[in-house]
Amino acid sequence: MLSDILRRRTTRLLTVVLALLAAVAVPVVPAHSATTRVPIFLEVRGDNNQKLSGIYGWIEFNDSTTYTYQFYLCRESSYSAAGGYVLINDRATTRASYSLNYGNTDIAECRYPAQLYGMTDYAGSTVTNVTVEVEGVNFNGQNQATWKRRSSTYDNPFN
Repeated sequence: MLSDILRRRTTRLLTVVLALLAAVAVPVVPAHSATTRVPIFLEVRGDNNQKLSGIYGWIEFNDSTTYTYQFYLCRESSYSAAGGYVLINDRATTRASYSLNYGNTDIAECRYPAQLYGMTDYAGSTVTNVTVEVEGVNFNGQNQATWKRRSSTYDNPFN
């Protein structure tokens, strides 16, 4: 009788120890982030490296078809209004475009007030990447104005 009790306790103890060893032996897989936020810092420059305009903010991929962005667009030395664009899937589709002379929010990156833009966009199909572009017009003082652009493409990690 005493040996049966010891055998059962030993068996239970052995089961618990094996379960603990199995739990330790299984590699821990990090949880998949619900979203991935990436900073946006784009400036376009003209003659003498003067800043024409800039976009500052972030983009966040929510899943394979939805993304959210928020950025400030500012005009600094651009001859005309600064332009900002958000495009998806290698510029196949323009999702949003903005243009402004001056905004209403002071930010550290800009000499003049910037304008805040943002939205959550459900594309309706797979978003492989999003491109953010900023543009400004350089005027060289000799009646020559040229458009200057700078862009950055952000890949969707959910694809």
